[in-house]
Amino acid sequence: MIHSYKVVFFDAGGTLFHPYPSVGEIYARVGAKYGCRGEAAQLEKLFREAWLKRDFSSLSSRSNEKIERDWWRELVREVFSAAGGVDDFEAFFDELYRCFGEAGAWRVYPGALEVLEELKRRGKKIAVISNWDSRLFNLCEGLGVKHYFEFILASAVFGASKPSPRIFEEALRKAGVKAREAVHVGDSLEDDIEGALGAGMKAILIDRGREPRKHPGAPTIRDLKDLLR
Repeated sequence: MIHSYKVVFFDAGGTLFHPYPSVGEIYARVGAKYGCRGEAAQLEKLFREAWLKRDFSSLSSRSNEKIERDWWRELVREVFSAAGGVDDFEAFFDELYRCFGEAGAWRVYPGALEVLEELKRRGKKIAVISNWDSRLFNLCEGLGVKHYFEFILASAVFGASKPSPRIFEEALRKAGVKAREAVHVGDSLEDDIEGALGAGMKAILIDRGREPRKHPGAPTIRDLKDLLR
């Protein structure tokens, strides 16, 4: 599937690794220490709703650590206000924010390391293009995947977010290849698939759900190992 490409770009969250056990369960565990009685499923739902209302690209034009924290603080405040609140919100948020910046809150998907190893063995360049804040670099280090990548493009650091063609074009420039020589793998139809196709690249959708989504311009895989077939 990827034999004809010089470079394979990957999305990060939802593609290479995921929150463990889940965002809702981490929210519930940390929140319980501060008096929140919200259940994991409820907090997961509230998080998804709050996330969809926000524009991550607002982090990508003037971002720094304070702006990143403030962006997440307001999202978390909305979630926990709807769930009944917490005691000492600032102390709670500090712990939660720190938690999601550490490898212990994440897991690499089964088989992902083997795929990265094999791609390197085949002489492919590998890099990450992700809508993420500056914590992504240390997170990849902690998860043991950073050394596989030629570079990591985090949108909040670069200054543009997927699906903008700017971040894909920057990735092509850094990799030193033309668009037709690269493929991007990700789990978002809009950010990853539409974004990569809009930049003239090929794209592959990964969907591990029971009923995988389809896109007319990109194949769908169920597992990263399918890239090697």
